[in-house]
Amino acid sequence: MKPHFSEPQTVSDLTTVHSTVIFPNGLVGCPEWRHFLVEVLEDLPGLLLLRSLDEPGIEFVLAPVRELVPDFLEQLAASDRAALVALGLGQRERVELWATLSVHEDGSVTANLLGPLVLDFERGCGTQVVLIESGWGTRHPILTR
Repeated sequence: MKPHFSEPQTVSDLTTVHSTVIFPNGLVGCPEWRHFLVEVLEDLPGLLLLRSLDEPGIEFVLAPVRELVPDFLEQLAASDRAALVALGLGQRERVELWATLSVHEDGSVTANLLGPLVLDFERGCGTQVVLIESGWGTRHPILTR
């Protein structure tokens, strides 16, 4: 059974276009992975594919955090929320919070809510943040078998 998410509000105009995003500091643990192509997954509505342009074969499926945990921002510690606001979340329309998804051997799907991605689609840049004060993990259950 595939999880279904509603169409992202501000990314819906990317349905036929590919967009590039630069992570100036790379991803956590992989600072050399800086340039990515963002693609809409037509067979999985509401999800995106983040494909590395620096390292062939590196791809991440992304889900909008607000679809996974609707009150996610309200549950964050004040310091973590302030970090996201400083990156433009809630301040600019095309800045969104996305989580990487993992499919495990048993078929379960988890989301990394400890280190979500702040994507600024208007500016074409992104940042992975680590929300250490809020108690979220890297394997938040989304779909269990």
